[in-house]
Amino acid sequence: MKIINSQSLLNYNTFKINITADLFVKIKSQSDIIKILENKNLKKTPKFILGGGSNTLFTKNISGLVIYNQIKGITIIKENKTTIDVAVGSGENWDDFVAWSTQRNLYGIENLSLIPGSVGAAPIQNIGAYGCEVKDVFTKLEAIDIQTGKKRVFKKNECLFKYRDSIFKNELKNKLIITNVFFQLKKTKSINLSYQVLKHKIQKLKLPNICSSDVRKMVIKIRNSKLPNPEEIGNAGSFFKNPIINQTKLNKLQINYPDIPYFKGDKIKVPAAWLIDKLNWKGYRNVTCGVYEKHALVLINHHNASGKDIVNLSKKIKESVCKKFNIKLEEEVYII
Repeated sequence: MKIINSQSLLNYNTFKINITADLFVKIKSQSDIIKILENKNLKKTPKFILGGGSNTLFTKNISGLVIYNQIKGITIIKENKTTIDVAVGSGENWDDFVAWSTQRNLYGIENLSLIPGSVGAAPIQNIGAYGCEVKDVFTKLEAIDIQTGKKRVFKKNECLFKYRDSIFKNELKNKLIITNVFFQLKKTKSINLSYQVLKHKIQKLKLPNICSSDVRKMVIKIRNSKLPNPEEIGNAGSFFKNPIINQTKLNKLQINYPDIPYFKGDKIKVPAAWLIDKLNWKGYRNVTCGVYEKHALVLINHHNASGKDIVNLSKKIKESVCKKFNIKLEEEVYII
């Protein structure tokens, strides 16, 4: 374990923003974390935890220590005829874990295929796609308290999961280093086709026996058709959350926009992409950044954009949506 001075984070964030961390260290175990927290020279140094960097927009250099989480490992804890419980190192790549599960004919996370980032970031964001959220399979997580150095365990009900939200994004933000995340997956077939686009495309295949790997392949195909590869174009996936509105608001919008799509469950969600697309932002480009031509929710780094360039573009989009629809968009991306 080596602490590096003045480390560029260009290759540690999917937006490809070239900023610098004063100090940088790669951790591979819980003991590495304890050593850092017990280091007298680092006691008062601000600490920032970095996983895959896929949901982060850096707007300035990091004054302090960036702890790059590389805690690996997938361990089967217990299993019976219908379920299997696994512990996954927080530094594992999320999609690698999804691939691991579908290769073993397990069910529960196949709809979350190809979401970039680390396993440790998944419960923080309560990642979700195609009718599934990570909270659906989450059981608990283990973490180290940065202030005390003590291990803490959070069960599902303690995480306060909401739509793209959790306790780790709010009162416990930057106070913990997640080390292991525990999931319960199903061994018996359990396909979730509640998302109509996915259901339609799966049905067109006319497969006699759909399994989790079939769903994974289709999700990957859909995502690749409309989302840019971060290795080729700097981006962090969906930049904004889908706004939640009430029935009265929806009724008013339907007067002028009878075709407005919405998802109605416990709450009513309107696709942010539809709102942005209606204002012709899709495909917009300035000198350094823009909006992806195939998906209005994705802001992209065209050429050496700064974090502030992208934030300024997001503000313009938010202002235009608010002015036209009286809806305030919220960022899904963590802006630093």
